[in-house]
Amino acid sequence: MYATMEKQVEQLNNEGVKLFLNGNFSEAKNKYRQALEISPTYPTTLNNLGMVLLQEKKYREAEKCFKEALGVTENPTYFLNLGHVYANLNQPEKAEENYLKSVELNPDSLLAWKSLGGLYQFHKKYFKSVKIWQNIVENFSRESYYKIQLAKDLIALREFRQALAVLSEAAGHDEFQEMVWYYTALIHFTQNNFGLADSAVKKALAVKPEDESCRILAAAICLALSQLDKAVMHWDYLLKLNINNHKVRVDKAVALLANGYRSKALAELDYVISKEDENVKALFYKALTLMEMKENLPEAKKILNVLKTGNHPFRDKAAGLFEKMSE
Repeated sequence: MYATMEKQVEQLNNEGVKLFLNGNFSEAKNKYRQALEISPTYPTTLNNLGMVLLQEKKYREAEKCFKEALGVTENPTYFLNLGHVYANLNQPEKAEENYLKSVELNPDSLLAWKSLGGLYQFHKKYFKSVKIWQNIVENFSRESYYKIQLAKDLIALREFRQALAVLSEAAGHDEFQEMVWYYTALIHFTQNNFGLADSAVKKALAVKPEDESCRILAAAICLALSQLDKAVMHWDYLLKLNINNHKVRVDKAVALLANGYRSKALAELDYVISKEDENVKALFYKALTLMEMKENLPEAKKILNVLKTGNHPFRDKAAGLFEKMSE
């Protein structure tokens, strides 16, 4: 009889897994719960149900399932999944504890090492994440993805020479080439090597022309090279893809204003404000534009009066301009 029950549980789990992989979470849960009615402490079922709940962002319910499974057997996969729960609950210490337990029980788990590296990276613990990515590249995978993660965190630590060496190793492979060239361009841009940055970002855009990060970096490089028209071209390309990309439109307006194109800047800022009337950056630069144009100064003063009391990055600048206008 026990063998029959175990077979039923395994069959229900297998059916649930197929449903889960096809995105049918509700039916998968039904299968797992049927299995738990037969065997309430079967750890595989508890883990599988926890995975569905994790996908549904029901983190506390998922936590309960994984803990119950671990109460039966200390399986590295269950620790890994419990770590995912805590990562999503923004409890990094608990996530780290469970990821470390997972790799302790299964040191060959690439997924566990990747999860640990991603956790450290997300929380800006770059010294730790660099060690994880190095371990992965040296012992598990030479894929470009992991080299790029290593380079990203070396850049965050301003270890530019090391980062360039890692990116050089990743160059020439089929996958993630836009990222290789993007971060190469970013390093050169950070070091004021604008010509090299321009060459690298063009290679990134040749691979993936619609990549927003690459276009934004390309625009910044053009500005550094005093090529406003080319910078505008990159911003306009992105605005064709998404007319309501307010960040890009405001960045374009700020550059136009800095180069004396006040009316064009004002038109871009007015568009953003018409769609997002609490966009602080757009409001601040509209007030500044009106001041420079010496037009509609009461409106500029009104905007600054509002901005000088808010909790945002432009508060102090707004207060200074408001005081200047009140003299």
